[in-house]
Amino acid sequence: EQYTSVAQPGEVLRKQQKWTKPLLIVFVAALAGVAVLVAHDRDWKAPAVRVRGHPEFTEEDATPANPPGESATATSPPAETDLSAASEWTAMHPDPAVLKWLDTSEVKPGGTTCGFLTAPLGTMGVHVDSYPDVKVYFCIKFADTQPAPKGTVFTHCGGPGSLSACGINWGAMAGDGYNHVGMDQRGLGRSLPTFATPNCTVAGSSILDDYEDEEAVRRNLRKIKARAHTCFNDPSFQLPAKNNKSGRDYFNFLQFSGTDEVAEDLDRFRKAIGARKLSLHGISYGSAIAMAYATKFRDHVDKFLLNSPVPPTLSMFQMAWDSAHGQQLQYDNFAAACDSAGAACPLSMAPGGTGNALALVMDKIRQMNIQIPLTTDQCKAFFFCTSPTSVSAVYLANLQLGFSQAGDREGFKQVVNEVYTQYQAAASGDIVKFESMIVKSGQEYVAAFIAAVNAAARPSQPSGPQAALPFFDENPDTNSKPTEEERVAGQPDYHVLINQGQVAQTCVMSQSTFDEASNENYFMSRWKEVKSTFPNFHLGKSVKLFTSWWSMTYSWPRLTPTTSAASPTTPGIIIGYIYDPNTPYSWAQQAHASFPLTSLVTSQASKHGMTDDEIDRHCLPILTKYLQEDVQPVDGDLCQAPKPIAWS
Repeated sequence: EQYTSVAQPGEVLRKQQKWTKPLLIVFVAALAGVAVLVAHDRDWKAPAVRVRGHPEFTEEDATPANPPGESATATSPPAETDLSAASEWTAMHPDPAVLKWLDTSEVKPGGTTCGFLTAPLGTMGVHVDSYPDVKVYFCIKFADTQPAPKGTVFTHCGGPGSLSACGINWGAMAGDGYNHVGMDQRGLGRSLPTFATPNCTVAGSSILDDYEDEEAVRRNLRKIKARAHTCFNDPSFQLPAKNNKSGRDYFNFLQFSGTDEVAEDLDRFRKAIGARKLSLHGISYGSAIAMAYATKFRDHVDKFLLNSPVPPTLSMFQMAWDSAHGQQLQYDNFAAACDSAGAACPLSMAPGGTGNALALVMDKIRQMNIQIPLTTDQCKAFFFCTSPTSVSAVYLANLQLGFSQAGDREGFKQVVNEVYTQYQAAASGDIVKFESMIVKSGQEYVAAFIAAVNAAARPSQPSGPQAALPFFDENPDTNSKPTEEERVAGQPDYHVLINQGQVAQTCVMSQSTFDEASNENYFMSRWKEVKSTFPNFHLGKSVKLFTSWWSMTYSWPRLTPTTSAASPTTPGIIIGYIYDPNTPYSWAQQAHASFPLTSLVTSQASKHGMTDDEIDRHCLPILTKYLQEDVQPVDGDLCQAPKPIAWS
């Protein structure tokens, strides 16, 4: 693409003075050219084309026509009107041309309501008159006092895939005095268009019984590759351009619904409510949104909190590798805690210690190909079954030993003791007893899982095995509530579609990252490298996480990566867990390097994301003091935590 050296919004070009030294002229001109090119590159998006696969597409359409009245030379996008100083717009009375709350009766101090933000598909100036509009669903819980004394805090719970209800609920951690905001980002929840379409699912299921099974991984990659192309070319994503006189000019929504666009939508929301700044709380992937916003709109950031962050540079391969490494570190930490406890942790008494005992049990399960029999109703409620009436014992072992997610240290201790008795049976060669114990343990785990789901179900939900998947077909024209994944108004099949093949993660990360794989043999060569580098006691957790991460963008037709995030002027807090099972601690260190005015708070706990639970009781006051009193902690604060299991 060609660009001319033109001013960005707010810049002033002055006539060049006649310098007496020619070398200085060259130097100044070079610097100006670099600055303009960098500024353009930061906001560049792929130009609209008539999409391949459209019935009227021709190869001439590969070169987009210029919008009427524009030359072939690109110019800077016009500056958007900044409403931050416009006192007429507030959270309770936003700019109606941009944001409309659905139920005005809920717009009151202490109330909660939601509505749609209307946003242009893209921001590139050359197509500013051609972009169609999209709808983005925002929700807000108003502070009890208006205007909110501490402003507005936006919270994103991560995923990608979390929705507005999670943002509102987790936003409560910020405390009183804030308007709490959550959103269904582009493509998700009630925002339109939606990623939840059959063409974006993976045939059958992308969940594998055993991620250490090479042939199973290869088969899955082929299904994912086929999905990538059918999803990308789905007709619902081919949006006609405005002023589309020929009827053949389209934009592909899957080029304009990544992390950058979420940050831009968030800033449109800020302007619509007349706020000068927003506070940001990003959890897990939500930190990518917070970092993208602080990079693009650093002057409009108030509080800045990254909670178990992703890295500021989104290389898909590196994230997959780091995640596998993080799983290895987490379980090494567990094994070390068990070994140091001696007889109090029976697995430590096995020859070679805890790690060898776990590996022997997992190897025996694989050799015997043990399946856990379940009823049809149990499988429907459990939704991890790999056949109508059974679940793989290998897969179930991964869930049972997922202690960091459950947060139940005593419950996990009981599981470990069961594993020791299983180890004894396997080591003694009593295969019948071993299989019986694995089946019994698995069935009890599934029953407990379903009971927990039913107990947590809302009173309006049905009881019994179907309560795990409560679908509601509520009227989207009148429903003004925050969105939960299993309850999307007007989309009763949303939960099924979005979870059948990492749909949300694939669509968002393919528009936010680079370093994809598109060749099966290359993918598998790196998979083998991970399998040998991070054996993970043969649990398969490291290779599972690597495969899940890197396959999200496998063979995606056209990546649109987000620029590396950084801001030298944004203070705040970054929270990192040394044994985080989902976002490795190294990512918190990287985020801190890219946002050097932040304070890095490190926890010794083995968990993901700070919450107001017993494990975080030492760290939570640091966060509260920052959000309520604007007191940033000392960089390098350490929150001590007990070992992963309280052995006695």
